[in-house]
Amino acid sequence: PGHSPGQVAFYHDAEKLLVSGDAIITVRQDAMYKVLLQKQEVCGPPVYLTTDWQAAELSVRKLAALGAECLVPGHGQFMQGPELTEGLATLVSEFRERAVPAHGKWV
Repeated sequence: PGHSPGQVAFYHDAEKLLVSGDAIITVRQDAMYKVLLQKQEVCGPPVYLTTDWQAAELSVRKLAALGAECLVPGHGQFMQGPELTEGLATLVSEFRERAVPAHGKWV
């Protein structure tokens, strides 16, 4: 929950594979050039249509705690390795600064 009511993610423990839906994505959706270039980075949910930022942060924390080694997001390409591990740690520790908009209709 967070990005949308009833949102789900799937985790396969034996493979350490997380299908995160839109809870965690790997291409920032609010920067057109990043979408066009598919610049890969671990991000919180897309700003548009995220309905509950507190729930979104809680979802990110729970999903990051699973220790996934491979992430398949709803937006962007799959990610694995140190980039994923470091990206998730940064997203969790800086969620409000990196994911939550400071102003505008999405706040």
